[in-house]
Amino acid sequence: MKETLRTIVGKTLIASGFTRLSRRMTPKDGAVVLYGHRLAADHEGYLQGLDPRFFDDQLTYLTSWYRIIPLSELLGYYHRKKSIPRNTIVLTFDDGFRDNFIHGLPLLQRHGVSACVFITTDSIRTGRLPWSQRLGYMFQKTTRDSILHPLSGPKPIALKRFADRKKAYQNVKRMMRRMVFDQREESLEQISALLDVVPPADRMLTWDHCRELMRAGIEIGAHTVSHALLDEIPLEAARAEIQGSMDAIRDNLGVEHPPFCFPAGSFSEELVAMIREIGFSSVFKPVHTIRINNLSNSDPFSLQRLGLPNGPAHQLEAELDGIFHLIRKVYR
Repeated sequence: MKETLRTIVGKTLIASGFTRLSRRMTPKDGAVVLYGHRLAADHEGYLQGLDPRFFDDQLTYLTSWYRIIPLSELLGYYHRKKSIPRNTIVLTFDDGFRDNFIHGLPLLQRHGVSACVFITTDSIRTGRLPWSQRLGYMFQKTTRDSILHPLSGPKPIALKRFADRKKAYQNVKRMMRRMVFDQREESLEQISALLDVVPPADRMLTWDHCRELMRAGIEIGAHTVSHALLDEIPLEAARAEIQGSMDAIRDNLGVEHPPFCFPAGSFSEELVAMIREIGFSSVFKPVHTIRINNLSNSDPFSLQRLGLPNGPAHQLEAELDGIFHLIRKVYR
């Protein structure tokens, strides 16, 4: 949906009273779980951030009409088999970017609400960006005119134009999806040298940041060790990514049974069973069949989420209380 159309439709729905009527006539019987990634007004590494000003605006809307609870509280309703209150919201963020601490925490505190941050534990340990954004940063920032690497094809690929660089990034990223950790890191080092770009090492949370977030009431979940696409790598490598993230969170934060979130929509039912067996408290399935989680359609290991829009509150209001989700079904 084009940005201009989103704005026109969203504002029209609100001005007409449609969203207000929708909230009154069709209250949400359960919990809507929302997710974001970066809180920044840019698309560094080809990962669009959510402008903190928009997030502040969205929180004002959410706290006016909904009850925001921690993820652990939502899980408690499932464990006790107690109905989830109407119009409940849970906020989550993926990867563990430092801007969640710098920009996100003050906003969450100002509005008196909590969130859960799913961290990629190797990035927390080393400061390195998740591999796909690291790769994107290299192609965004390079001044090289071309690249020749086994992952980019048998001939040099031009990098002079913005579109060339983004296409080359997408092609190399696709080739890296099935790589295990060591193989992928070796390729990233080679491409960094070829493009003459060293990605920044100050964009991710540290363990100290995580501890401070927890002291402020923010919960921490697992998002694998290295943001691996779990359903595209060997099963034992996937197990190492899952188990390793749990071990790191337990050893550094003292959390024994954190929640888990799959990176980049790559999952299988076999992996869900593995996550349950390893001892996580819950998992989010990256599918789009449920908008409102409740006891009749989900359990702690089949929760689903909606993405926070990178826009003002009227876009989120049109999504939750309007028709954006119905329009999306047509073109998804």
